Amino acid sequence: MVEKNSYGRVESSSKATRIVDHLGLISATFRELEVDKLIDEKLPKKRNHNLAHSVCVLAMILNGLGFVGQRLYLFPDFFKNISTERLLGEGVKKEDLNQYAIGETLDRIVKYGPTKLFTEIALHIMSRLSIPVHRLHTDTTSVSVHGDYNNEETESIDITFGVPKNGRWDLKQFVLSLIVNQHGIPLFMSTHSGNASDKNTILESIKSFKSALRPESKVYYVADSSFYTEDNIKNIGKSFWISHVPTTIKEAKELITANLNLKALKSDDRYSFYQTFVEYGGVKQKWVLLLSHNMKEKKEKTFGKRLEKDVAKAEKSLKKLEGKEYFCEEDALKAAEIWIQDFPYVMFEKIDLKAINTRIPIFDTFV
Repeated sequence: MVEKNSYGRVESSSKATRIVDHLGLISATFRELEVDKLIDEKLPKKRNHNLAHSVCVLAMILNGLGFVGQRLYLFPDFFKNISTERLLGEGVKKEDLNQYAIGETLDRIVKYGPTKLFTEIALHIMSRLSIPVHRLHTDTTSVSVHGDYNNEETESIDITFGVPKNGRWDLKQFVLSLIVNQHGIPLFMSTHSGNASDKNTILESIKSFKSALRPESKVYYVADSSFYTEDNIKNIGKSFWISHVPTTIKEAKELITANLNLKALKSDDRYSFYQTFVEYGGVKQKWVLLLSHNMKEKKEKTFGKRLEKDVAKAEKSLKKLEGKEYFCEEDALKAAEIWIQDFPYVMFEKIDLKAINTRIPIFDTFV
């Protein structure tokens, strides 16, 4: 028999080959951070089954690294050639990882609260590894699913039609909200109904995670423009946050179109900025207008090429317009107005109309 520790791979055995591979790192980290102890503390075993809930959770994590497309009753097949005792504990067999044990653990997690358990595990790991939370980025995504999913099948959320971010309007969905730190490490996750609005879910996620942090923690919550509403700004409370101001707001429109004296950014000369202090939603805040010179140059080139095409098209169309004859002056002016609307990048200096007197022959018919 040839074996290695749980960080490596069991090459061969007198009975059969058993694989550990990278799964050993996951299992060892799971125990080193004492995530198993936390889960068993929050989800103590109450029914008569062989495995603790922490073992089932670890098994699902290992399974999630490459076997997620299978049905629950096929779960033990993933561990067919894997050293379950080294990864999951002494005496653990693949037969113990059946659909009933895994289903029982999933039911307990649902009853306890998946978001609550995930947050407690994240905070526990943060305390062990001193993971910084200077910036917390929050966003949502939609997950499309196949099937009918009647509302009575789910208790906490409705899997229904909404606004899909993957373009699958034909499928029902649910919404996943996630908060990560500045290094992309997930710290908070929650699910919402498929028709939930980002404006509400992002604020809900921030407030939920904010309540779990220490009061003295100074963090900046970063979110996109869907967060920036008058109600959200009022309801987030005393917090530091960074967001993109929607250009639909009157004050933002005026700022973008104003003739401003932008300053060069000292740390990066590719950008210039202008900052001002405003009060919106009853909250004083700083607005920063940022100009990318590279992006401006690209847009100017694109606009120039587009303008050349539009001018060439306008000149060609104008020749056709000039060659037409109209019944009266009023009809000619209407045609000119329509042409002006079709070519907004071209300005008329003047309109010259030339009246033409045409004799209309009259034919008499004799019988």
